[in-house]
Amino acid sequence: MPAHRWGLLTNHALVLVHVVENPRSTLREIADAVGITDRAALSILRALEEDLIVARRKDGRRNVYTVDVDALMEFRSYGRYSIGQIASALLALAGRIPEFQLPPGLQVVDTDAGRRTTIIDGLPNV
Repeated sequence: MPAHRWGLLTNHALVLVHVVENPRSTLREIADAVGITDRAALSILRALEEDLIVARRKDGRRNVYTVDVDALMEFRSYGRYSIGQIASALLALAGRIPEFQLPPGLQVVDTDAGRRTTIIDGLPNV
């Protein structure tokens, strides 16, 4: 098995997931959970704070992180879809929301082999 594998989630997304689940984590705990250096974790947290997605407050000697879910769901980085649209599409693809409407340009079709594939703007992505 290759050492490096493709992944759907970026380190930013993994840091966010960890902070949501463990808001009192230290920088080292966040870095270890994501598999990055402390410096990289700090850089990501600072970027998320700059975008007003993550806030940090002191509680004694520890930082406590909070995530502004509304800001996160509206955030668009380079693509045309917001995080909220992507999250909704992933939930729909997972079949967790019956008859959910995908964002414009996305549709799910069943292939002849019974496999599900996503069509984005008319181009299949298998």
